[in-house]
Amino acid sequence: MKKLITLIVSKALDPCIVFSFSKRECESYSMSLKNCDFNTEDERDSISKIFSNAIDTLADEDRQLPQITMMLPLLKRGIGIHHGGLLPIVKEVIELLF
Repeated sequence: MKKLITLIVSKALDPCIVFSFSKRECESYSMSLKNCDFNTEDERDSISKIFSNAIDTLADEDRQLPQITMMLPLLKRGIGIHHGGLLPIVKEVIELLF
């Protein structure tokens, strides 16, 4: 998967969507890209602001959920996950950023 995504980006064919019929595979694919960064510093700053503004609406304990804490580092690198197991606010942020 990593080779395919890096090829797409190198050919300037991004953004792209990779479909998987498994939540586990979706998260696994995103983790396989953990050493990739597809965003500029300005894009990372904008993503941090957008994500923080949305997540600030959650209760303190909800902000500590694994799907919240793992998402920002991925998004800042240009990687989003979208599946039925995510909180609606997380899905909305990912859709907005895409």
